[in-house]
Amino acid sequence: MKLKNLFHIPAIIFLTLSGCGSADTVKTANSGIKIRLSPDSSSVELYDIPLNILEELSADSLDNDQWKDFFAVYEEPKDLEMRDFQNAIEGSYTVGDSLVAFVPKNGFTNGKIYFSRCYTKDILEEPEDIISKRDLTPSDGFLEYKFSIK
Repeated sequence: MKLKNLFHIPAIIFLTLSGCGSADTVKTANSGIKIRLSPDSSSVELYDIPLNILEELSADSLDNDQWKDFFAVYEEPKDLEMRDFQNAIEGSYTVGDSLVAFVPKNGFTNGKIYFSRCYTKDILEEPEDIISKRDLTPSDGFLEYKFSIK
């Protein structure tokens, strides 16, 4: 065996091992959903919802507590450690053509800070997700949007 061929062996081994070690991309269920404040600051909107999820939400008649388990708005507490123990603000939910809107019962107060969460942990984007063994749970399980009314 020539000495020149010995140098090719480590290169072949390296290329083989690096090709076998590619990681699968993890698909998270919240890949397209976004939250924003409406242009007139009267509601919080959940948009870019996949069509199949939007159709399910518009077909179901969810009560207020079920809506809060999916999409809720909270007042920001002064003590940030109490953030996860806040009660959701009361209001109404409407499903439109391409979004879900939350309108607070008593409106938003100027100068206060609020945050909204969409709990995307159980959302499935495609029918294959039902039978798939992929982990669809995002690391934190929700999308969050912080805002204030001026």
